[in-house]
Amino acid sequence: MISGSTKVYTVIGNPITHSKSPNMHNAAFQKLNIDACYVPLAPNTSEVKNICDLIRTGVISGSNVTIPYKEEVMKYVDILSDEAKLIGSVNTLYSKDGKLMGHNTDGLGFSKSLFDDNGFNPNGTTALVLGAGGASKAICSKLCSNDVKEIFIFDIFKDKADELKTHLDSFNFTSKVKIIENDDIDPTCKDSNLIVNCTPIGMKDSDPELINSDSISSDQCVYDLIYSPPLTKLLDTAKNKGAKYVNGMNMLAYQGAESFAIWENVNPPYEIMSKELSGG
Repeated sequence: MISGSTKVYTVIGNPITHSKSPNMHNAAFQKLNIDACYVPLAPNTSEVKNICDLIRTGVISGSNVTIPYKEEVMKYVDILSDEAKLIGSVNTLYSKDGKLMGHNTDGLGFSKSLFDDNGFNPNGTTALVLGAGGASKAICSKLCSNDVKEIFIFDIFKDKADELKTHLDSFNFTSKVKIIENDDIDPTCKDSNLIVNCTPIGMKDSDPELINSDSISSDQCVYDLIYSPPLTKLLDTAKNKGAKYVNGMNMLAYQGAESFAIWENVNPPYEIMSKELSGG
């Protein structure tokens, strides 16, 4: 029951109607008897600052951030966590002592999902990453932090890919970061141990195939951050080729649970959120 004392949390993004974050956060609030609710917001870019101001003042108790605002909100954050600085984007906002705090739990969610749950060891491997936005920054930072040998990055906006490479190079990782063109995707894919889709391509049935099916083989791991639908065209191809394939559902649960723990100062309610996402 929502009342005048109910705390309001949000997720901001555009589009946002597909998001399952409200389901899992509200399930956790209910299970833990916390008087709070979590709602999706789809602001225009010009409205993002206003939402950040409401979080800073505590009118909104906290927020997650998704595509396309993970970098936009950094303009309005007063203090960035070390993890957010490393990644170069923000997915979690909250207020502390009147300051707007920016953190990022995406990298942790990705590493728990791929490294811990699926046993993928990036050390010495080669990765192809599609997309160079906020989510890609988290993935590439975690791969470099875990000594991936090479990362090949593609984005239709080459300046974004170049910016990501510059960001990663600034940390002096041992990993080699290279930018590729569209024509290089399939040949690069064939030589990669890990393929990660960080773009929204695959959310709609009408979306094109990202990679030619002949470029994927059974000894690869294909990770798609999209979780709705749970089996994108890319993952379906990987499945048919006998490759390991992972969608973004567990990453969503892990990153969401970490955000929840920061906001409410409780143990991360991963099991509750994961169960909600899986329909249990």
